[in-house]
Amino acid sequence: MDAGLAGLLGGVIGAAVGAVGATASAWITGRKAEQQAKIQSETQLGQARLQIDAERTRALREARKSAYLAFAEGWSQVHGTLGEAAVKLGGIAASDPPEEREERRQTARRLWNEARALHSHLSRLMHVVFVEGPLRMADAAQVASGALVSDFSTVIDWLHAVDDETETPQHGAEQERAHGDAYGKLLEFLYAASDTTLPDIQDR
Repeated sequence: MDAGLAGLLGGVIGAAVGAVGATASAWITGRKAEQQAKIQSETQLGQARLQIDAERTRALREARKSAYLAFAEGWSQVHGTLGEAAVKLGGIAASDPPEEREERRQTARRLWNEARALHSHLSRLMHVVFVEGPLRMADAAQVASGALVSDFSTVIDWLHAVDDETETPQHGAEQERAHGDAYGKLLEFLYAASDTTLPDIQDR
């Protein structure tokens, strides 16, 4: 082969190899940049999802906490009003002047009716707890609300006995027991609410 031709071929081949190398290098660099951009995008997307989940969890926790507190406050109003009625009934003695006995009896009846009206509002607050969930909190609210039924019953039984002038110390003892048992159910609700609204709450 002619030396000039050989040199020419060598130059052409060298240039071709150089071009291929440069193209390959550029392709590899482009692929690396593409992969890095993809990784960065996926990382940012993952962080955004985590932030959204955290915000959603926080909002859920706050909504539930508000519902639970409203129910507990409503429940306490009913319970406290029944307690006031019982105090009035407990202050009645057979030796009291008729007008004083009547005043206490009428006040106790008014308080009992007031507690009944408050209990109707409590039912609406319980519905909010049902909506917010979880199921264990709906159950706890229902149990706490149901425990007030015995409290209502013992107060009205005592009131009827006073109406008939047949009250005995047993009426007061039964009301005190029902009142205490009801409060125990509220505490169970509050303990469950505390667990449900911890920072690691799960939507379940």
